[in-house]
Amino acid sequence: MRINAIVSDMDDTLLNDELKLSDYTLDVLRRCTERGIRVIPASGRAMDSMLPYLRQLNTGCPAIGCNGAQLIAPDLTLLSCQEFEPELAREIVTFMQEEDFYVQVYKDAYFYYATECDPAKLYKKSTGMKGKAVGDLLRFLTFPTPKVLGISHPEEVARVLPVAEKRFEGRVSFAVSKPYFLEAEPPEVSKGNALRQLSQLIGIKPETTLVFGDSLNDVSMLNWTPNSVAMENGRPEVKAAAKYICQPNHMDGVARFIEEHVLNANEEEGAQ
Repeated sequence: MRINAIVSDMDDTLLNDELKLSDYTLDVLRRCTERGIRVIPASGRAMDSMLPYLRQLNTGCPAIGCNGAQLIAPDLTLLSCQEFEPELAREIVTFMQEEDFYVQVYKDAYFYYATECDPAKLYKKSTGMKGKAVGDLLRFLTFPTPKVLGISHPEEVARVLPVAEKRFEGRVSFAVSKPYFLEAEPPEVSKGNALRQLSQLIGIKPETTLVFGDSLNDVSMLNWTPNSVAMENGRPEVKAAAKYICQPNHMDGVARFIEEHVLNANEEEGAQ
């Protein structure tokens, strides 16, 4: 497999179940970088939640955050950020609150929500971001935000998603990174569209790019390349969209696939 760029989702894909990059994964990706293969993380996480991992990876390449709303430069500053104006963000928050979702919005290194609760505590723990309860979220929301996140039971997310897409058609892009997350971003925002932008900026091509993902927000970038790989622990719809299936995230599936199909294949070709 002739590959010169690798794009990977993070949670439930590149990260293990302890939300860590294993030593083996770091070593494989370091070897890729040393051979001139570009390594590009692509996450639903906001930039500040990605930073500890990006520092560990140290790929010298851009990264994709907030499901494509943020493009992050190699020096870990924002290349670009698409945001909702406050009025539309408040409309989305109102809709999600009416559906009894926990709701939060983002600005810089913080996320904001109405009152202290388990979803906010769990989000802080899993992302490492700073969170703040602000009381009346609608009144507080006077600034642009790259994402509105709603959290509820998976069956509620599945029910509300088509309702939200119909109500905000043409004005909002919705994504599901985990079964209990309903994520709203500006129109046309997706990991796939962000990858298209990066391809123009740094010259990567679909036919020589390998893409990994596990959830619905990854499908747009899996569709961008003929070299798409779904995690064994991924959703059925994602597996159906991918050309290959690799071992699950807790078994370093991404790194094992890369070592076998990219690094070892390149060594064999070089020896011929």
